Parts: sequence; structure tokens; C-alpha cells
Amino acid sequence: METKSLEETLSSQLELFEELHCLLEQETGELAKMNLEAMAEINRHKDELSERIETYSISLRQKIAALASELGLASDVTLGVVAKAISKKGDIPRLRQKLVVVAQRVQETNAVNSTISERFIRTADMALGFLGSVVNRPKVYGATGGFLQRSSVSVMFNREA
Repeated sequence: METKSLEETLSSQLELFEELHCLLEQETGELAKMNLEAMAEINRHKDELSERIETYSISLRQKIAALASELGLASDVTLGVVAKAISKKGDIPRLRQKLVVVAQRVQETNAVNSTISERFIRTADMALGFLGSVVNRPKVYGATGGFLQRSSVSVMFNREA
């Protein structure tokens, strides 16, 4: 009984991780295009998906503990230990292996996206720094036809004077 329930939960979790991987792949494309509107929408979807994954994770931990106690194992064992204990029956070992593969792909894609984002931020920071330095240089066009340096001066007024 618990085995079937755990298999259903693992299948649902696997679908969510596959959906997350597809979303991260889409994010990679949008990062490459620098499409900020699409990235904002993708981030919203990732947040929603993360909440759903967390909900299933809680249920998954409970079902693993229930099946472990049914098998005579400690209630805090991992899915891998449970999968080994029932390796001959059910889909749990196969589903666990698929989850491991998809989770690895999610981690790799997320690492690529983080690298792209960090490079984008560094590039934007350099460009804004350059523009800031150009804008903040006080220059005046002189009578001789060239730019003259002029120092910036601040004046403070005394209200009592």
C-alpha cells in the first residue's frame, strides 16, 4: 500500500523536476537574448514551481518514513536505502534513478544560468561605471575651441547673513 503511494509521489516529483529543468533551459535562452521581461516571468514561474516542489517534498519525506517503518527500517532513512530494500519489487528504484538524473541536470543548468547572470551583471556594472565617470567629469567648452577642465565648487549659504 505505501509502495504505491510513494511511487505516485515520486512520479509527481519527477514531473515537477522535469518541468523545472525545461523552465531553466528556457531561462538560459532568455538570458542569452537579454530579454528582461521574459526573465521576470520565468522567475515568477520558478517561484511557483519551487513552492509546489516543496509541498511534494514534505509529502515525499512522510511517505518514505512510512514505507521505511513498514519495511522495518529507521524512519529517517533516505530514499536510496528504501529503494535498495525493495529493489526487486515496484518502480521506486527506477523512479529514484530518474530523479537523480533530472536533479543533476537541474543543477547543471542552474549553474550555467548563474554564470551567465554573473557575467551580465559584471558587464552592466562596467558599462555603468564608465558612463558614470564620463558624465561626472566637469568640463566646459572653452573659447579656444576645446574642452577646459573646471573644478566643481559648492557654496553654502548662511541664513543669518
